[in-house]
Amino acid sequence: MKKWIGILAASAILSTAIVFFLLNSANNTDRLTEAEAMEKVVALYGGTAEKATVSGNEILVEFTNGEGRYSAAVARDSGHVASMEMVEQTGPAKTVTEKQAEEIALAEVQGKIKETSYQKGQNEFEVKVESETEISTLLISADSGDIRKISSEEIAKADPAPENQPAPPEAGKVISGNEAIAIARQTLDGEVQEVEFIETQDGGYYLVEIENDATDQEATIQIHAIRGDTMTVDWDD
Repeated sequence: MKKWIGILAASAILSTAIVFFLLNSANNTDRLTEAEAMEKVVALYGGTAEKATVSGNEILVEFTNGEGRYSAAVARDSGHVASMEMVEQTGPAKTVTEKQAEEIALAEVQGKIKETSYQKGQNEFEVKVESETEISTLLISADSGDIRKISSEEIAKADPAPENQPAPPEAGKVISGNEAIAIARQTLDGEVQEVEFIETQDGGYYLVEIENDATDQEATIQIHAIRGDTMTVDWDD
């Protein structure tokens, strides 16, 4: 009797093992392979699948598309994408155009657009707006249109020319005798005795002789006819 009981127990154990093996083999056959998981992810999201790694009951698929590099977890049993996250952003999706960024900048500060550039790494526009007194630089998010930063820089003003000083001559243009006299009088103010123009290869120069009776001074001043600067001053004793 004990012998038959042992035989029946052994048969039951063997039958259970066979059923478990068959069920497990069927499950393994139905489970997604790495290649199938990669194909599924590309079909859903586009781009190119780079690699797939089995992790428990999931296959982790790394793929890239026009916006960045992603990692997707695909369930091996059902084939559903359980989760997906961006690993690296390589091509930001802009929703704000350059023209819209300029309109946002002009609504914030007064002036006119001087320059606009797109910073790919930060996914933002840098807009420079120039007014009469300053240049404002605005950093505007290309995703939301929010102004991230504003900075201003004053425009340096040129020093006003001293009174009675003629404007600098145009390049290559010979100044007039009156202009040469006005420049010479910055060295010695008085009565002009003589003005002489001497032509040279570099444009020539004026010799302006001035006498000041009040100070008992007399000088011959050499003025460059192109640059308008004082070359030499010859004081008479």
